[in-house]
Amino acid sequence: MNGLMTGHKDKAQGKIAFSLMVVVQNALSHAWQILLQEVEKGQFSICESHEDEITEKLYMILCEVQARDPEVVKGLSGFETPAREANLRNYRGDKLDCQPDLTFRPPRARITTSNTAITGIFVECKPIDSRHPIGSTYCKAGISRFICGDYAWAVDRAMMLGYVRNICHLPNGLSFVLSQHKAKTDYQVKALPTMAGRASAREEVYCSQHGRSMPGMYLAGKAPSITLHHLWLYPEKPCENSKCKV
Repeated sequence: MNGLMTGHKDKAQGKIAFSLMVVVQNALSHAWQILLQEVEKGQFSICESHEDEITEKLYMILCEVQARDPEVVKGLSGFETPAREANLRNYRGDKLDCQPDLTFRPPRARITTSNTAITGIFVECKPIDSRHPIGSTYCKAGISRFICGDYAWAVDRAMMLGYVRNICHLPNGLSFVLSQHKAKTDYQVKALPTMAGRASAREEVYCSQHGRSMPGMYLAGKAPSITLHHLWLYPEKPCENSKCKV
């Protein structure tokens, strides 16, 4: 059997509709608003928590929303239950434990795919503050995973989620980094972030486009580019007064 899982070249790629990305963006935005309520009650601290702790809280909230009232986020009821750090292979198959932070699997009728295991909306989450700069954390340890074929190699869209704990905003904070000469090459920047709408709590969402380094995967030779959606989430007040470069 020829196909993506057998190591043979295959030109198939899952196409994720923009409307499905909107559902995921709205779900994350809605979950964040619930988390902020817990913070206000003193039940959780965004400022003092590790990235994984914040993501786990969001994950639990998302699953509770989907179980109790999924249509509070329009379209969410059609998705499978989100997965957190689910093990997936990279495009070469020489890494079997790649773990995107969150995975949303859309209704099968709404996405083209040759294999459901490797098709979904993959979300990588990163904190942004003085200890976690955009360049070394959000880009080098986040965006790069979509470029090299560790994550989302069988689809055309994915998402970066930022937990912003200092004073930094889209698109300037991210565009400053991606517009540098080395970053343009490292992250194969085809288009700097442009506004793509707002999530349910009015957070701005931006999209950037990147080439990918996955030699030998496609019959046509060069791998198709990927569009990354960027959603940045903020506490009610900044955790620190540092600012990112813009």
